[in-house]
Amino acid sequence: MKRLVLLTSLVLFSFATSFAQTSNDKKPEFFGGYSFENIDSGVKSNDLSTSTTLEDRFRANGFHVAGTGYLTKRFGITGDFSGHFQSRDDLFGTTATTGRSKLSLFNLTGGPQFRLPNHTKFTPFVQGLAGIARHNFTETISTTPFNDNTTNFALNLGGGVDYKLNNRFAWRIAQFDYNPIFLRARTIDTTALPDRTLNGFRFSTGIVIR
Repeated sequence: MKRLVLLTSLVLFSFATSFAQTSNDKKPEFFGGYSFENIDSGVKSNDLSTSTTLEDRFRANGFHVAGTGYLTKRFGITGDFSGHFQSRDDLFGTTATTGRSKLSLFNLTGGPQFRLPNHTKFTPFVQGLAGIARHNFTETISTTPFNDNTTNFALNLGGGVDYKLNNRFAWRIAQFDYNPIFLRARTIDTTALPDRTLNGFRFSTGIVIR
């Protein structure tokens, strides 16, 4: 986790130093704010040969930061980092055995962003980012923890709209991203889990600094 945070800091710093421009149209942007992600757990009832509420999606709260350096007025390169967290109780089998589920999800992605500046204060944008996701999932039943901690290829595909407050600040009213995470086959304790795509949907809002 410390390495991931350090790598994120280096990526965002590199965007700031490499793409800084004197033109107002090409000034780098930095975003930070609240984020919410709705995502699969990665475990199905068929995997466990019993019914489980792990079929239900997680609704995780967290943070989202990003930096964008613009090569032209409209086209830029974005580095993006987000973290989401949730703990809850889940049920297993007909006896309704209770387990404590804990999820943390970190995305580190980068790629092109295309914005549409106009004569209004609203600036929409779209982006297609690729990178890695760190998926940490722990299920504790009684006092026995089962850990599913993996790093996998991930995408963030989406966009949003910014509202200009002044020459230095804007409000990112909303950003929506489809966040597929491609989990590889793995074995947890004695349970084999197949290749599976986690379908995540991320919403973010916050402040943009130019």
